[in-house]
Amino acid sequence: MDDVPVSRLMSTDLVTVPTDATAAEAAGRMRDAGVGSVLVVDDDGRLEGLLTGWDFVRLVRENEPHDETVVETCMTADVVTVSETDSLDDLADVAGDDYSHLPVIGEDGVVVGMVSTTDLTGHLAARR
Repeated sequence: MDDVPVSRLMSTDLVTVPTDATAAEAAGRMRDAGVGSVLVVDDDGRLEGLLTGWDFVRLVRENEPHDETVVETCMTADVVTVSETDSLDDLADVAGDDYSHLPVIGEDGVVVGMVSTTDLTGHLAARR
């Protein structure tokens, strides 16, 4: 498909929260940025998890108070990622049908971007 590195397509305009942020704070950042998930990072910018719309559905279903619940306790912790040096072929293999957005991790382990299947589709369409 393509040897282009993921870093050429990824978005670097990241929406993040620290692990001790509340679900309400995370929801506000998501709303303000118009995104469906927020990256949960430690003080060094390393990925700890992802808080998604589905995580909020779980909170509502379990009647958890959004203004008291810390994101570290309700985030998706087992997050699939790609490296900024991975190729688009690698991205396609990892994303498959299961993931629409993947965090991109730099050489130092810090989150440097997000890449989506929409980014990949747009790149492929532009090549035609």
